[in-house]
Amino acid sequence: MRRPVEIELKFQVPAEQAARLAAEMARGSVPGGSARRTLVAAYMDSADRRLASAGIAWRLRREGRRWVQALKKGGANPLERFEHEVIRPGPTPDASMHAGTAVGDELLAILEQARADGNEVGVRFRTEVRRTLRRIRTRGAIVELAFDEGRIVAGEHTARIRELEFELVSGDVGAMIGLAARWCGRFGLAYDPRSKAERGDALADGRPLAPVRKARRPAYPVDATPTEALGAVLDECLAHIGYNVVGLLEGEADNRIDHVHQARVGIRRLRSGLRCFADWTPAPSQALVDGLRTLFATLGESRDGDVLETGVAAELLSVGAPRLSTPAAAPGPDPVAAVRAPQVQRLLLDWIAWRAALDTLVDAGTEPGGELRDDAERRLRRWHRRIAADWKRFDELDEEALHSLRKRIKRQRYAVEFFAPLLRRRSVDRYLDRLESIQDRMGRLNDLFVARDRYKALLAEDQGAWFALGWLAARIDAVRDDAKPELGRLAKADPPQAREARRRSHCVMTAG
Repeated sequence: MRRPVEIELKFQVPAEQAARLAAEMARGSVPGGSARRTLVAAYMDSADRRLASAGIAWRLRREGRRWVQALKKGGANPLERFEHEVIRPGPTPDASMHAGTAVGDELLAILEQARADGNEVGVRFRTEVRRTLRRIRTRGAIVELAFDEGRIVAGEHTARIRELEFELVSGDVGAMIGLAARWCGRFGLAYDPRSKAERGDALADGRPLAPVRKARRPAYPVDATPTEALGAVLDECLAHIGYNVVGLLEGEADNRIDHVHQARVGIRRLRSGLRCFADWTPAPSQALVDGLRTLFATLGESRDGDVLETGVAAELLSVGAPRLSTPAAAPGPDPVAAVRAPQVQRLLLDWIAWRAALDTLVDAGTEPGGELRDDAERRLRRWHRRIAADWKRFDELDEEALHSLRKRIKRQRYAVEFFAPLLRRRSVDRYLDRLESIQDRMGRLNDLFVARDRYKALLAEDQGAWFALGWLAARIDAVRDDAKPELGRLAKADPPQAREARRRSHCVMTAG
């Protein structure tokens, strides 16, 4: 039986690199067996996805002449997940073989409840894979590489598998990530945070492509240290970014604007998370922060064009504006090419590596001596006072000041979500309602400013832009007038209060 936690990274392999990668994999070997294997696996779940909803994957796989039953669940960070494997005498699953492990006992409880509800568990989808293995010793670690080619089958739906997995056998996690980064540069690999179980579950639901992934609140104990809490925040933000990046790479053009938007939200939230915990936790290198800032700006250039083309332009046509024939600017950067670029893929790995090393960077003497929940409450109140001050002089704020206010409102919302496990839930929900309402209005105002600047650039070639500018001026005034009282309601609200201390137990929060 293998260790209960596996540490791994998975990457998509471009079709044009598959043969070259296969040749490189064939140069190595693995101890104790063949480097090439055929794997056929059945993944079990109920029709209403009880195991998938709990983040559990339960499979039975034929590996040559033997049957291996595995139970898996996501772990503490993007690298780790629980895994418990047992050998079976044949193709009949037995959940009791996982009893005595935390996830195994959770599996048994779910299956028992499903049977009580008349919802039996059966095969939900299958995978058929040809795997090539290679083991590499590299700079302080032994890493096993697995190149999988095959497919996922769920009823009439199929999806291609062409991925390379790096799993740490022994040694330093950073060394494994460094090896993965070098192979990314050689073969154009793209980081994919999804497991085969996640992909198969989506395929069984009729969703063959990666869906848009929205932000969620992190979970951590109410008495967590600042570094433990920041780790949970980083895990959520890196997942938010990673899932939308892979969605961009394999998704359809119709969903591209949403993937771009959510990837940018994930980057903004990560940067806000660092600010929320500033002075309480280790700080990343400036190069890591600058890399995120550059990616954010690149994706932003793409999104600004989409705002004009699919948002404001459509509204203008609906009110009788002439169709403008000249584009306002040259097309922005291709977001797919941007996230596939080697420097961006390396950036994602560098952030994962920094997150993995976070606990080792802590100097016990630098963490605040008081309770994190009290420090978080004080920080939220201080930031709230700045927003309230802007409300009092709202009519005097120019466009640059409005932009700064919009960013402070976003940061405050993210901070409340990041600190939510430390705060009284009812006060969190009330305060977030007001934050979200004013954030929507300020975001709309920003989109109108972007569109106005783009239409101004058209005036020399197309006089029809005057109509757009007149309409935009009126809309900007109207949205600004609508935003002021909404900002006042937020300014007069009380920021969330800290919870009472409880024994350590994980707080599961709903999507934000």
